[in-house]
Amino acid sequence: MSRLTFPAPPPPRATARRTAAWTWRTRALLLAVMGASANLTACAAPSALAVSPSGVPAFSEDMLTPEFWIRRAPSPDAVLLDAGQVAAKRMRAFAPEGGLLDLKALPATLTRAQVAGWVGDAQRTPIQAVIDEQGRPVTEAMLEELRQNAAAGQIPETSAARYGLSVRRTHLRSLPSDRRLFASEDLRDYESLQAGVLFPGEPVVIAHTSADQQWLFVQTTQGPAWVKRGDIAEGTADAVFSYVAKEPGRVVTGDQVRTVFTPEAPEVSELELDMGVALPRADVAPGEPVNGASSYASWPVLLPVRAQDGSLAFQSALLRRTADTAPGHLPLTRANILRQSFKFLGERYGWGHQFNARDCSGLTSEVYRGMGLLLAPNSGLQGRSAALNHRLFTARDSHAERVRALRQAEVGDLVVVPGHVLMIIGHVDGEPYVIQDVPFAVFKDPATRQLRKTKLNQVSVTPLLPLYADDTTLYVDAMTSLVHVTRP
Repeated sequence: MSRLTFPAPPPPRATARRTAAWTWRTRALLLAVMGASANLTACAAPSALAVSPSGVPAFSEDMLTPEFWIRRAPSPDAVLLDAGQVAAKRMRAFAPEGGLLDLKALPATLTRAQVAGWVGDAQRTPIQAVIDEQGRPVTEAMLEELRQNAAAGQIPETSAARYGLSVRRTHLRSLPSDRRLFASEDLRDYESLQAGVLFPGEPVVIAHTSADQQWLFVQTTQGPAWVKRGDIAEGTADAVFSYVAKEPGRVVTGDQVRTVFTPEAPEVSELELDMGVALPRADVAPGEPVNGASSYASWPVLLPVRAQDGSLAFQSALLRRTADTAPGHLPLTRANILRQSFKFLGERYGWGHQFNARDCSGLTSEVYRGMGLLLAPNSGLQGRSAALNHRLFTARDSHAERVRALRQAEVGDLVVVPGHVLMIIGHVDGEPYVIQDVPFAVFKDPATRQLRKTKLNQVSVTPLLPLYADDTTLYVDAMTSLVHVTRP
């Protein structure tokens, strides 16, 4: 494997959110590298759990259904948080230390220093750009060309904040470019410039434009990033935030659904909608045609679209009644947590929502988004968000204390280790099991007494206690937080 190097940590002027994201992405990449190159030698006492033919310890095929876990969950249909409690937690997510940025609180006038700081923050990535998509070396001249397109020198002394809504699922980027850059040939699942995703209808504050005029630099609720200009419709602050505040008419409860195909309105035709996306109802009479088709067998919803001049407009679209959606957020129950999380089972790992998929924190946040809860966009922030109830762990906590806490963990609790987050789905013979989006399962083979790694690279069900975060440390001993998402 090629040797990886990482940039220095962000300087003090970087925002806390970007610093946290840098730490998360660095640790996540390190976890992947450790799994890919684990030193397969004997370490601690081996697990006594048998290894299944799939290469996962203490696993059986029936564990791959949500019903297996629902039957074991206490009071699976009991509502854990009512609508008012969910709304209060959602508001706390935008408060200080909640993990999300309240865009309405940003000033109406932006300064050069402020925007330049954001641009610099966005550029920091833990994944060194060593090769491009064709495997050719990345030169400093190539990187400088990308940085020049960010046009930091053209930021005015002051500018009015502009507002917009995303009109489709679109990637957030560290620099204004579609170029795909990687640290090495065997780490192509981790792309250097990938910084996250926006779903249709998400708000942004537009702060700057790239030199080639093809990219907008925006502040999102997740932090600053570049996004394709054609994927953002610009409107007034009132139009943007009024849309976001509308009551949901339909909430996507499937892993991903699409709007009905329509040649009459291509901008809302077969639009991809991920789990948790909430759309207001369109004002359409029963049976009234929408984009050339009757609405009687579908749900009419309202979506933002981008006019030819880039301005914000709204267009009705249809969701089939058979599509996996609900009239509002699902009740927060253990059964719903399990059913929703298992809809992603087998989906390929997608760093920063690459591959039309999601990564570990994307999995956990989208499961809860469908029930009205908003989680921070990365595992580190999820582990300490002031919006959530959690227990923090330090080096002073013994292995036995950690195991005891995990054996008492409840369905839906999140286990956070540096660079990764896992969700508790239940217990078998007192042993905690998780669903996680993970590159590898690394564990001690009971037969050979040596570490063994099984490549998963997908949303998987595994036991927790036998797994290693690297080649020397168990997940349980690396745990920094146990997050009780469903507690008030």
